[in-house]
Amino acid sequence: MDKKETIGLNEEFLNSAEDQANKLEKLLLMSYEEARKDGKIIGKISRYGEVKVEENSEIEFIIDPATYYSDSDAPFHKVGDYLVVIDPKDLRKVLIRIKSIIRKDELAAIGLEPPISQIVNSVEPRGLITNTLVKGELVLEMTKDDKNPRPATKSIEPQSPVVDPNPDILIKLLDLPREGITLGALSTPSGLVKNGQIPVRLPLSALYHHMLILGTTGSGKTTLLKNLIASLYNQLEKHPISIIIDLNQDFVQLPIPNNITPIPQEIANSCYKDVRQLKGIISVVPISSDLIESKLDVNMIDINKTFKEIAKKYFYETFGPLINNNKVEFNQFERNKTVILQTNNPFKLIFIPYVINTLETSTDNLSPLLPGLTPLAKDLLKKMREKFKKKHGVYSPIQAIYGALSIFIDKSIYRSFNKNYNKDNYDEKDEPLEQALEYVKPYIINSDNLAIENMTVDNYDFTILDAIGEYVDILLKARSHEETIKALYRRISSLIETQIIDILVPQQKKLIPINEPDWSTIVDLSNDENIPIILDLKWGLDLAGFDALRAITYRTLDKLISWKHKSWAKRIETPNLMVIIDESHQFFQNESKVKEDLDAIRQISAMISKIARLGRARGVGLVFSTHSPSDLNDIILQLTNTKIILRTEKSQLEKISVPKEALEYLPRLQDRMMLVESYAFRMGYVFAQTTTPLTAHYDISANITYY
Repeated sequence: MDKKETIGLNEEFLNSAEDQANKLEKLLLMSYEEARKDGKIIGKISRYGEVKVEENSEIEFIIDPATYYSDSDAPFHKVGDYLVVIDPKDLRKVLIRIKSIIRKDELAAIGLEPPISQIVNSVEPRGLITNTLVKGELVLEMTKDDKNPRPATKSIEPQSPVVDPNPDILIKLLDLPREGITLGALSTPSGLVKNGQIPVRLPLSALYHHMLILGTTGSGKTTLLKNLIASLYNQLEKHPISIIIDLNQDFVQLPIPNNITPIPQEIANSCYKDVRQLKGIISVVPISSDLIESKLDVNMIDINKTFKEIAKKYFYETFGPLINNNKVEFNQFERNKTVILQTNNPFKLIFIPYVINTLETSTDNLSPLLPGLTPLAKDLLKKMREKFKKKHGVYSPIQAIYGALSIFIDKSIYRSFNKNYNKDNYDEKDEPLEQALEYVKPYIINSDNLAIENMTVDNYDFTILDAIGEYVDILLKARSHEETIKALYRRISSLIETQIIDILVPQQKKLIPINEPDWSTIVDLSNDENIPIILDLKWGLDLAGFDALRAITYRTLDKLISWKHKSWAKRIETPNLMVIIDESHQFFQNESKVKEDLDAIRQISAMISKIARLGRARGVGLVFSTHSPSDLNDIILQLTNTKIILRTEKSQLEKISVPKEALEYLPRLQDRMMLVESYAFRMGYVFAQTTTPLTAHYDISANITYY
């Protein structure tokens, strides 16, 4: 090869390189032009290091001092915030999440110190006029032709512009759901993203895969739930019916306005615009036999008047401290055996007295009320109840079973019974049966003043004493083991002590069982009025103990899911439901935390598993809230596909899969800030923050306004 050919090749190569450089210059200029449309250019990918794209790769970019100091709240100041790179090759937008921010005093680095000064610890500000190196994690990317982002896997060029993106660009790249329940505004552990302009929503479809909300006391769980419900009823035209199992009367305040402006206002104005208090609620309130007896006029025995008096008492004690209303009147009507009392002043309150009636409940459907019942005891109970129903066409009140079992438990009565009882010469006034009746009387309203042994149950052909005698016959023939009878007695005794089971009211020489409200009727009423349902487990039940509260909760869940399933089988369309269970660890306990009644815990686990599986298919979303996840049944951790974690200690998160990079922040999160982990988000999780309560939030018992 001669000298001329060599020179010719060099010229060709140089010309080609120059053409390539011109093309790259145009691409770079186009990328910067595109970047200006998408937001504010704040830097560029570094020229001084290699830009490697691989699994879990990071890239570096430089921010000049003028840009760095221009905005102290800019994204590049916060680990976890988001920026966008525009790659010049194809104008692809690449989302990066900031992982580290590196600053140096360059004068100190090259050995230049400030002049000797008499001032100790003198400063040299010129050392801070240096570039900032930021490292970011590649997350998602998309071109202008893509409908949805995909994982960031393509190469990125040095000198690519880095942009602080506009909110719409960030929403598109994060692929945040556009519709659903508002949880709050997008944030990082250190604060809001885009000044709270980007709402974080959970699609309704994710709700039916169930949700778990965790957070220590005071972290904002109740506030989040109240804001969630308020936004649901204000922002979504079509939404599930909310049913809240309320242990502390926090949610009965949803129709009361908040006199204090919610903060941060940026979130309230952008994510909760026009969200206000609800127009009303349906309060389903368990009524004990003691409460009814205290309000029942023994001269009139008017149960409907009694319910009105109880409704007024509920209104004054629950809402009196919060609103100026010294007089309230209720209209009363009945629908599908459900007693309904309604007032519209100062807001719509529908009061439904709740009791449990077992006269038409099969033993299998009674199981949720008797967790931990041994198989032998359950078989014995089923034999007793089914034989009785075969004869009378209805199950007896639970008091009769309790009375019969008492004979076998109380040794003095049992010995007298064996001596005197002759089934061929049965006398309903035999002394042992009369003694057994004394066990039952405390659980029948006004029984001290009445000869209840002669009063039939409703329009049926038996008295309580008859039923006790028939159950004694069955028990004698069954020859069950003493331990089986004791096991059944313990469960029945615990159930009857709740004072909400089979409440019998004396009327015209009869004992009338109060009807159990029909949950399908309550849901239809809620749907018609567009107001949520509150199962108030605090008012009137402060001294009832958790056995009563659990019985009501299990019964409610069982009734709701059974109704949904039967309706589906008949192809009847019904509203979707969102059931919120506050302080859920009280109802669904962890096996390792309970030394006794392990069988009960396991049966409850099976029950909630069934409800969750059927709920997913039938449109019932379960929302569990707790400050103590370590005390919560493991089945709930497995069944909830969305987890919202507010400030929580690491020790409480051992059984929960949390992204490693997020775990360190969770014990130090600000109030109402949360990690939302769900399959609904392309990144698997996001951080969000909600406001202080959008509706009233008071501790009624202490008369304290929290916000």
